[in-house]
Amino acid sequence: MPTNKLMRCLYITCPLLGALTSNAVAQTVEGAATDLPKTTGEATLSNTPDSEQTSQTQAVSTWVAEPETTLTSETVKPEFALSPDIVSAPQPETNPTSDTAQPEFAPIPATVLAPKPEIMSTPETVKPEFALSPDRVSAPQPETSPTSDTAQPEFAPIPATVLASKPEIMSTPERVEPEFALSPTTTFTPNSKTAEDVTPSPDVESEASLLAQTTTPEPIPPSLETTENPSLRVLPRFGGTFTTGPGIGYSNSFGSIEGFVPLSQTSGSNLTFLEGRLSLSTEDSNLGGNLVLGHRVYNAEANRVLGGYIAFDNRSTGNSTFNQIGVGFESLGESWEVRGNAYVPLGNTRQLAAETIADLGTSTSDPFFQDNFLAVTRNQQQQLNRRFEAAMTGVDLEAGVKLASLGQTGDLRGYAGLYYYDAPGSDEVLGWRTRLEARPTDTLRLGLALSNDATFGTNLVLSVGANFPGTRLRGLSQDEQVLARLGESPQRNANIVVDEQVESELLTTQDTVFVTNPNTGQPWQLRHVNLGLGTGNGTVETPTATVAEALAVAQPNDIVYVQPGTNPGIPAFTIPDGVQVLSTGPVQRIDTVELGNVQLPLSGAGVLPDVTGTVTLGNDTTLSGFSLNAVPGAGIVGANINNVVIRENAIANSTAEGISLSNVSGQVAVTDNTISDSGREGFNLNNNLGQVDLVVAGNTISDNGALAADGDGVNVELRNDATGTFDLTNNTITNNLGRGGIADGVDFKLFDNASGTANLTGNTISGNQLKGINLDLEATTTGTLNLSGNTITGNEAGGLDVLVSNDASGAFNLIGNTISNNQLRGVALAFADRTTGSINLTNNTISENQDDGVYLQLSGQAQLNANLSNNLITRNANNGIFTTTNGTAQLRFLSELNTITDNGFTGLSLITLDSARTLAAIRANTLTGSNFNDLEVLTIAPGTTTCLQPSNNTIGSLILDDSVGGPIQVDAGTLPTNNISTSDFTFWSGTTVSPGTCGF
Repeated sequence: MPTNKLMRCLYITCPLLGALTSNAVAQTVEGAATDLPKTTGEATLSNTPDSEQTSQTQAVSTWVAEPETTLTSETVKPEFALSPDIVSAPQPETNPTSDTAQPEFAPIPATVLAPKPEIMSTPETVKPEFALSPDRVSAPQPETSPTSDTAQPEFAPIPATVLASKPEIMSTPERVEPEFALSPTTTFTPNSKTAEDVTPSPDVESEASLLAQTTTPEPIPPSLETTENPSLRVLPRFGGTFTTGPGIGYSNSFGSIEGFVPLSQTSGSNLTFLEGRLSLSTEDSNLGGNLVLGHRVYNAEANRVLGGYIAFDNRSTGNSTFNQIGVGFESLGESWEVRGNAYVPLGNTRQLAAETIADLGTSTSDPFFQDNFLAVTRNQQQQLNRRFEAAMTGVDLEAGVKLASLGQTGDLRGYAGLYYYDAPGSDEVLGWRTRLEARPTDTLRLGLALSNDATFGTNLVLSVGANFPGTRLRGLSQDEQVLARLGESPQRNANIVVDEQVESELLTTQDTVFVTNPNTGQPWQLRHVNLGLGTGNGTVETPTATVAEALAVAQPNDIVYVQPGTNPGIPAFTIPDGVQVLSTGPVQRIDTVELGNVQLPLSGAGVLPDVTGTVTLGNDTTLSGFSLNAVPGAGIVGANINNVVIRENAIANSTAEGISLSNVSGQVAVTDNTISDSGREGFNLNNNLGQVDLVVAGNTISDNGALAADGDGVNVELRNDATGTFDLTNNTITNNLGRGGIADGVDFKLFDNASGTANLTGNTISGNQLKGINLDLEATTTGTLNLSGNTITGNEAGGLDVLVSNDASGAFNLIGNTISNNQLRGVALAFADRTTGSINLTNNTISENQDDGVYLQLSGQAQLNANLSNNLITRNANNGIFTTTNGTAQLRFLSELNTITDNGFTGLSLITLDSARTLAAIRANTLTGSNFNDLEVLTIAPGTTTCLQPSNNTIGSLILDDSVGGPIQVDAGTLPTNNISTSDFTFWSGTTVSPGTCGF
């Protein structure tokens, strides 16, 4: 290769030598080898090794064999020979751009210079009457590549035989004598002239003179002058990166492994590469990948790396898989750089990721009847939510600058740029991103990026990566950092940007549903009756004409639904077990699975069908919405049954009870009825056995008992072992009159071993001929009475009267009641025999009763704890509170914070007789304005005992008298704590006891 370069140079700069053909040169070499002695066939430069001379000789032989060396049509005559001592190579010059010494040219062996007569045959003969001076024979100095430190190869010396040529090849201003010899020290420097620049001249002297001129060669093409440097090659590498999430178009952090493979490169000039990456999400293990094919070139003049690439990307979100094509460009320099990318999804770019249905509830039409069923049109609304994932088409552009150098090869760079993404169904995304990238070493890179847009929000992303080996070329100096960037990875968004889109659709389904009985799980069935007008089988379309027809086909849990029609009057009937007989008069509601409690169509019409005979109840039956007027006997009866409902009926003028139940157990509800003018009780329950839970609520019960001696508004009797709970709520019970004068508003009796609890709340009980409420507990019964919020007024024989006898026991709680204007006592409780009990009166108003406000009587061995607090007891005709304890009975009495004023006789009177005992604490009461004494304590009989603890009361007048009875013991130190206007201790023994003796 060096010889070829030299010969090509000589063709351009030395046209004289081109006249020689390859055949002539070969003959010259052969003749010189045979005719010249060895002493003259060697080069005169002693510092050239034999081996080099040999190789140089062979190189020349190779060159002269090329056919293009024929430049003339004349035959060269070989009548000359160059002297061996004139053939030598010039000393090379040093290339100013390289520190590497240029190679010396080896001397040309003299044997090569002896021509043979038959070198070539041409139409024109070349006259050889001249010889080139030795100082003209020299190879040009090779130039050194500015991008390589590699020494250029040496050029072999030119054999002298080649220099024989035709005199007319060139013309020069001065002639060259043929008899000359080249000096071994002569330097030959070619100029830039080519064969076309030289004009041949027949003048031999001019041609020789031209050869003697110093010339500069044409620049050598880089492909000829540069040998590839392995140290500048970009090597394959692998690496890994971890990137935090969320970021632009992704949610989770991910790690990746990557490989960079050069496909083709010219060292220090250009590079074609392939880079692959496999990514794995850290939270859901979703895979993604990238394959990038790129090409970069190094521009030495601009000192920049220019590149472009095309990429194929893949990403799985767990629900969808997307592919895209990406392209990008980059311009990388030492101080600044710029790059841009475009991303175009392929295939199905919008995929369904999830679908959910949210139940928005059910709306229904008003119920309607269909056949024997109650139906509704149900509109069920659901919201269908579809979540799509859409790969977004986008571009990004960023520019960066170098901020600092890190160590020998590292740097810190800052970048800022914009990005834009869009996808069908998504809002356009326009955002900005800034980032820092640090490469402290050739193998480690760190990144921190901050981005913001309206869709993906603000994200701060950290990345850490490493690759092995590094990206820096091994043959570069520290100042050649830009060239090192040939092997960097392209900077682009490795994740396909995916936007989540949510679409909602409202779904409505409509169907007809037969509503269901929650007790049975089966659809309600109704037997329709249109009195006097029906002609069918009981469907709503063809109702029956009579209740009896409907009852005949009714099954348990059916409803016989009666419209008044012409209503000629319904005769007496019996309701089969499990059947409800309802009319359209009141609002009728039933419980359903689908709708909860729902009103039946047609109900609320206000007309109650007439019933002319007694209605007999069965088990689990309901009667609602009928008028029972002037029924012979009781209006409604039930015996030995369970669970009945009687509601919203009008029962009047029955010759016996309005409602009469006996031995009915379970749930009994009597609500919202009007019961009036019955010959006996308005409502009567008489049980000898079983457990009953009775609710009597919202009824108006009045003017009953006109035909019987006992005409209570409500009468409940439990005997033997019967038990029950009686809830009387919000009823109005008035003006009930017994023909014999025995007519209480409410009469509650327990006999034998029965037990029960009566809860009376919010009732108005007034104007009854006897007591408002009467309660009898006899034998060994146990009873509890709770009265709250009732108004008990204007009753002829008292508001509340309680009798506990034999071995019975009772607890009585009166809270927040108004008991006033009754003809006798407001509240009267009598405990006899061996009874025990307690009474709690709190926050009641007991006023203007015609006898005592509160009356407590104990006899026999009875024991009672009475607590009265915060009551207003005023203007009663006799005593405000009067207690009398007889026999061996014992009363424990506490009066606290009561206002007892303006009563007709005594405010509070405590009287103890026989061998009885009274323990009383009177605290913080106001006792004033009574006509006799405001507080009096008397013992009448020597065996009595009274222990008194009066404290902090306001007392208008006080009298203590134990003159004829046992001592009245006063808790020492308590009397002075009271505010007493007038006191009379004339008949008191003055007995005091230590504090606490009275038991309070």
